[in-house]
Amino acid sequence: MLPRRRGWRAVRPALMRTLLLPLLLGLIAGAPARAQDNLDVQAASRSVVRVVVVGLEGGSPSGIGTGSGVAVAPDRILTNAHVLAEAAEGTAIIGIVPSEGRQRFTGRLIAIDTRRDLALIQLTEGRVEPATIATGAVPDGAAVAAVGYPYSVDRARELSAEGFVTPQAPVKSWGRVSSGASSQRFDTVLHDASIGRGNSGGPLVDSCGRVVGINSFVSNSEGIDAVFGFAVSARELVPFLREAGVKPRTTAIACRSATEQAALDDQLAREEAERAAAERDRADTAEDRDEARRQTIRDRIAAEREARIGVAMLALAFATFGANAALMLAMRRDRRLALATLAGTGLMLAGGAIAWGTRPDFDEVDARLAAERRAAAPPARAAAMPGGTGPRQCRLDLARSRVTISDPADFALDWSGTGCADGRSQFAEVEGTWLRADLPAGQAAADISSFDPATGQYRIERYLLSADQAAAARALAARYPARACSPETVGMVATLATAIRDVLPPAPNERLLYRCDPQQGAGPAKPPTGR
Repeated sequence: MLPRRRGWRAVRPALMRTLLLPLLLGLIAGAPARAQDNLDVQAASRSVVRVVVVGLEGGSPSGIGTGSGVAVAPDRILTNAHVLAEAAEGTAIIGIVPSEGRQRFTGRLIAIDTRRDLALIQLTEGRVEPATIATGAVPDGAAVAAVGYPYSVDRARELSAEGFVTPQAPVKSWGRVSSGASSQRFDTVLHDASIGRGNSGGPLVDSCGRVVGINSFVSNSEGIDAVFGFAVSARELVPFLREAGVKPRTTAIACRSATEQAALDDQLAREEAERAAAERDRADTAEDRDEARRQTIRDRIAAEREARIGVAMLALAFATFGANAALMLAMRRDRRLALATLAGTGLMLAGGAIAWGTRPDFDEVDARLAAERRAAAPPARAAAMPGGTGPRQCRLDLARSRVTISDPADFALDWSGTGCADGRSQFAEVEGTWLRADLPAGQAAADISSFDPATGQYRIERYLLSADQAAAARALAARYPARACSPETVGMVATLATAIRDVLPPAPNERLLYRCDPQQGAGPAKPPTGR
């Protein structure tokens, strides 16, 4: 088991009175966050806090315990029950030290479940960026990271009393899930990520940065076996939080790592290339079929020409014979029969002339081929949205999207030729693409949205920001406040969309790709962004 209470008892009571308690309740400068290769786990670290519990006896400090926790709402911290055992049993001060910024906060215990080893703290002030809980099954062998504040690292760093209450980046320890074994008391996730004293209450996150468990205890190896960690699973976390009146951010979409998404993108690109090659082959085959049909039409025209020329020649021959007969009848003074014969001769000549004049020409081959195509083609669809404008229904293309913390839904979009979406959100054309930058309210995040009216592709790149990055992004956005639909705001929208990229992380944490079809449809009137 991880320690029930105290990760550090070597501090003398006098030192705690004079240094630790004032620091716990005061303001100090924050330590800079350490670099983290995995951007999603780094973003998840924003939600991780150090939990410091100072026991009091007769108003004097009697001991100190430390653990970890994770924000499940801006003012709610989830941790282990055994981390807060001292607070549950008597009077204690609960300190919450975020992973970034310059402040630390106090809190109070509002819910505890010793059976599931879970507890909930309410901040008395301040806020912490909440994490997202993954409610789907955790695959066997999936990569996970334990994020928290192990005491062994604090001791190796010779962390001072001040250091314990100074905001600093948590430790991330990677491992793999080993399913098939769970605690008898509650549902757990078994893993081999390194955890120790101080990790209690800290989250176990997947490679997308979503919480899949709360680290609770380790296997007892007695120094001869590998140590495994047990984390309280999401199947226990969500019911506990709902019972406590907290509606956490959750997602049931399976995690797809950046490497897996890149491999899938490559596969989809290859499939598109193969389809394009097959289409070219079909076009070549169709051209061959068209050439064969052209030859058939030529043969048909040749037969028609021969038939009509033959009719014209036969009519000419009969007309010649008729003319001679009419002449002979006239010489015999059979005027009436001569006139009748002459009229018939004229009709034959007229028929022959018509047959000769209407014989088909070989220049008609392409026209006849086009007519056959029109006759064989399905009924044409009604034209919609000239120039790509008008209402559309946008649906998530899950295969081409990398979803980490969001639970995106389909939405309706009404697009104008001037880059105005839904009559209120102005986009700007930048290097041939319509772009817009947004900072969702109440979140340390930035969205770069783009839309291509010709293809109907709507793309959202979502960046999860550190405190410093969020402050820089908000400062930039404050310089360009007016971004409603109007020709005057297009320049500001373009400038912000270009400038804000300089303060964002090197890659987005989410990529949502929608296919927007030209049709009416029910659904939300705006995409899942801050606009």
